[in-house]
Amino acid sequence: MAIDVSIRLGRRIRELRDKRGWSQAYLSELSGIGKIYISQLENGHKTPSIRTVETLAISFEMTISDFTKGV
Repeated sequence: MAIDVSIRLGRRIRELRDKRGWSQAYLSELSGIGKIYISQLENGHKTPSIRTVETLAISFEMTISDFTKGV
């Protein structure tokens, strides 16, 4: 059975954040997205809008395509 896209995207966010040594609080501050919402995204409990995906991609200094690669 395929893993839900929300879970895969959450894993991608955590992977990118961990590679940079960022806390959820730092990503929240950088992106303007609430820390609790980032946690919910990382755990696959929420599905982000395309605007949120874009905001996160910009925060990671990536294109949306690169940000969602492998998701």
